[in-house]
Amino acid sequence: MTTAEQVGAPAPAARPGPKWPADWDRVLDTAIRTWRGDWDTKRVQRLYIARYGEGLHRADARAFLSRRARQGVLRLHNRPNSRYYTLASSKGATS
Repeated sequence: MTTAEQVGAPAPAARPGPKWPADWDRVLDTAIRTWRGDWDTKRVQRLYIARYGEGLHRADARAFLSRRARQGVLRLHNRPNSRYYTLASSKGATS
């Protein structure tokens, strides 16, 4: 298609926002609290595939982790070559 043909063409539809299964918050929160450690988009994608049998876009995994960090559930660790999240410490919790 040439540029001239593209002028009248409708714009491509934007990909809809993430639509997580109803139990996804609980599934991921339980996994993070149970297995602890570093959580990055790849780990979230693997959990999603194991639970639901289908893939999850990296951007959706990143959006979910970011949202949970804004809610105070996770803490972001932003390194030069990696970004990962860990479970945020509870106030007054003892180790």
